[in-house]
Amino acid sequence: MQIIVLKAAARQIGTKQDLKKIRRADNVPCIIYGNGTEHKDIQMSLADVKKLTDTPKSYIIHLDINGQINPCILHDVQYDPITDNAIHVDFLAISEDKPVEIAVPVNVFGNAEGVKQGGRLRVGVRKIKISGPMAKLPDVIDVDITSLNVGHAIYAGELNVEGCTVVSPKKLMVCEIKFTRAVAAANAAAAAAAAEAAATK
Repeated sequence: MQIIVLKAAARQIGTKQDLKKIRRADNVPCIIYGNGTEHKDIQMSLADVKKLTDTPKSYIIHLDINGQINPCILHDVQYDPITDNAIHVDFLAISEDKPVEIAVPVNVFGNAEGVKQGGRLRVGVRKIKISGPMAKLPDVIDVDITSLNVGHAIYAGELNVEGCTVVSPKKLMVCEIKFTRAVAAANAAAAAAAAEAAATK
């Protein structure tokens, strides 16, 4: 998985006015916790936060705090209901010697048989949560739909991610080929033709 290096700075826990002052300066209050590390109160630029939130990608994040690198992943983001900008971010500390649980983007590819027959592709989720060693985490999870027929679906439990375990519920629908009016009409026409052929024998 790609690593992104972003700068952050330590901050003191203060009042609501202190937090507003940080945000007025186009910075975002953040915290890092977990993995047996000391809880750290930090701040970073809104522009850098958007590099994590305004993208479909997932990253291993190296937060540079006064020259010290802190490996972590994005855990939770609170947004302003008016501006839709991040107003607080939680980072979860990780390490190379422990499994990392993270949501990874799904890459659906292939020309499905069901689509050729007139069906419509529906993607149920954009990311799947997996767990595995940091070195084994993929940038994306590829899902080949070439052989997927109308009325069939692919579920999270069917995915195989080398070196990792799928954590999302097994019955979580990743994608499916739905029936359409065109498929229904074609099926009805085929059934009528078959019935007529049987009647003339």
